[in-house]
Amino acid sequence: MTIRIREGRETDVEGIARAHVQGWRESYKDFLTPDALAGLSVEERMQLWQRALAEPEPRAKLLVAETDDGEIVGFIRGGPIRVTEAELLGTEAEIFAIYLLDKVKRQGIGRTLMTGVFEHLAAHGVRSVGLWVLKDNLPARRFYEMLGGIAGHEQSFDLRGQMVTEVVYRFELTRRV
Repeated sequence: MTIRIREGRETDVEGIARAHVQGWRESYKDFLTPDALAGLSVEERMQLWQRALAEPEPRAKLLVAETDDGEIVGFIRGGPIRVTEAELLGTEAEIFAIYLLDKVKRQGIGRTLMTGVFEHLAAHGVRSVGLWVLKDNLPARRFYEMLGGIAGHEQSFDLRGQMVTEVVYRFELTRRV
């Protein structure tokens, strides 16, 4: 299976939403309760992605990983930091979401997606990028550390009836990925 990385577009809303929900279910099945995962819906995610793509932020970047037959099997979106996250992350920009389906993990696609967004942000003068990851998600944490991410502070919150803890990862864009 050949995977192509390209810019996301408005016509990708349903594919991104499907990958988002499936990515959550696959990535978090060992950390979240079945009830928390069952509450996810493609329709809800479609609304979120329609809003994001209807009013794009020019400094933000959305990349999708697509198979030969047009299935979106992963995506990333990053951009200028949201005001609500600025103090918590302590960076100029953030990765809002990155998900890959299990069937395409460990093929370098995640690295390519992250590098694409990092390069885009660096070209817009950004020097630091942050993201949140579940503390218990050790595969993702190892991936971020491999890319040069440094773990920071933690915060706990209620996610669909389950208490979870997230960890901040910070990336300095002066370092090469």
